[in-house]
Amino acid sequence: MTKTLHTSALAFRGGQEWLLWLGGAAQHMPDLHRALQFLESSCELMDVDDGGDVKTRTRQLKQLINRFVGQARCPSAQSCEKIAIRTQVLDGWLQSELLRTSDPNLLVDLGAHGLQKLLTICEGADDKHGLLLKAVREFTRDWLSIVSSRVENSIERAHLVYPVAMLDQAGLVDPSWWWKQIALCDRHTVLGLVELEINDMNEMQPTSNVSWRSFDKRWRRLRLRALLEHLGEKRLLAELLRKSAVDDFEAVAAVRMLRDAGRSRDAIVQAEQWMRALPRSPVLADVLFDLYAEDGWDEEALALAVIHHGYDPNPVWIDKLARLGTPAAKTQIKAWKKQHAV
Repeated sequence: MTKTLHTSALAFRGGQEWLLWLGGAAQHMPDLHRALQFLESSCELMDVDDGGDVKTRTRQLKQLINRFVGQARCPSAQSCEKIAIRTQVLDGWLQSELLRTSDPNLLVDLGAHGLQKLLTICEGADDKHGLLLKAVREFTRDWLSIVSSRVENSIERAHLVYPVAMLDQAGLVDPSWWWKQIALCDRHTVLGLVELEINDMNEMQPTSNVSWRSFDKRWRRLRLRALLEHLGEKRLLAELLRKSAVDDFEAVAAVRMLRDAGRSRDAIVQAEQWMRALPRSPVLADVLFDLYAEDGWDEEALALAVIHHGYDPNPVWIDKLARLGTPAAKTQIKAWKKQHAV
């Protein structure tokens, strides 16, 4: 839905009058001059209808947006205010051009490009007054509204929304905005994009010595996890957690998700592998014991319990063997109780 046009007396004045009023002032106002240059150049490219190369025109428009928005990294508070104004100008230009074209695909693509630039700039920005955040959120809302109303093909919508949504790793925009739009896209396409990304990920290995370096490049994984949880996709979520675990607690979450996804045997194999790397982890031993018991591997469960009771004679192992209920388990319980009584 486009914004309501402002109906003041100025709305009835033509472009030549606006250029006359603002042209002179822009010479003494760098930000206004920059905005007018962008608007003039972008409108010229949008008005070209000579059957030329569409890809070339699109590339030129994206280059204009790059120059207009800027390449700032971790901008200061003053720079954030300027970028916020540029964001509003870009948003307004897209809205007005939408009224003039019968093919919104180009504008939707340009909006996605602008948002990707802005989301990257916002990471680490000193936006102490919240002006840039407010402008980016408003731009996002308007762009998503255009996508949902003008892009009818759900597969095309998935390819548009997914990469932008995944770039908002800092959570600048309420995740529900993104997830609701992605849920309206073609599910198979979205899951295909997610699966490609998970397959390309390096597999992390849980360790007992977790440091801040262990969490490097994890924001994207956390973003994917939130999306998959929203979509209720257990299979891919299990694989994502399996490849992302950095400690034994995350390893346990991955093992449980593998089991919930119907991959009990894979869960056992993975838990055993991590158990060899972290042999004294009580939480991994706990989940592996339950997997053994559920799958009928009573001897393996008993052996695991004996090992970890030796590390830490916690009464929880007595309770676990009691639930196991095998003759060997009952014998072991008696032996432990006799040992504790001495």
